[in-house]
Amino acid sequence: MRLGIVADIHGNEVALRAVLADAADFGIDRWWALGDLVLFGPRPAEVLSILSGLPGLAALSGNTDRYVLTDEQPQPHATAADASADTGLVERFGAMAAQIGWARGALVQAGLLGNLAALPDKLRTTLPGGTKVLGVHASPAADEGPGIDPRIPDGELAALLSGCAADVVVGGHTHAPTDRVVDGIRALNPGSTGLPRTPGVAGWLLLSAAPGDGVMAELRSVPFDAGAVIREVHERRLPNAGFIASLLDGTHWRSSSRTP
Repeated sequence: MRLGIVADIHGNEVALRAVLADAADFGIDRWWALGDLVLFGPRPAEVLSILSGLPGLAALSGNTDRYVLTDEQPQPHATAADASADTGLVERFGAMAAQIGWARGALVQAGLLGNLAALPDKLRTTLPGGTKVLGVHASPAADEGPGIDPRIPDGELAALLSGCAADVVVGGHTHAPTDRVVDGIRALNPGSTGLPRTPGVAGWLLLSAAPGDGVMAELRSVPFDAGAVIREVHERRLPNAGFIASLLDGTHWRSSSRTP
């Protein structure tokens, strides 16, 4: 059995199609999409439509999917009141609010907002051979905050995964490809498909399992035309276009350790 896993597509149809082209020769039986599916990129509705056609698709909600549904925002500008307490946050709050509204409008127009609202916060499966796999966005306890990352200390990662009732935990959110073992739990992160930390290189994960053979995990990296996506961001007049471009061209990642 082969399970393909993507995370953090962020409305980037070009990168998603590149990943699916790379996966075409692997005979994927089922797909998981681990949240942050639509916000920031220029093609949120197209991303959901493509995902819906994948074999055995199961998807969950990430923090930015929640923002699209609720108008919430990340810290430190989680509310308008938070932003108004610091004049430096006012512009960021407004730009994020505009981007959230743009994505929601695109999904409403396509009749797909309900698809986003129906997503769970966790996925579970048992692979051939009995390995229990848990899919999350950031961690088993939350869709934002610390997540599976190569830089987090073992003790902190073990605490995040404690009580997860799984042999393998796969999460996104940090946009950092990861394959680690802590306290007997394998922690995997496919990296980001749509807003990767390495510009123009989309990430995805291939999990393979057969009775008696254990679980094999391969972190895949696939080039895509980030410049074309940046041009479309500007052509479609997305709010917050400069910030989105900085994620796609790597400027944001070089200047910050934060997730978007």
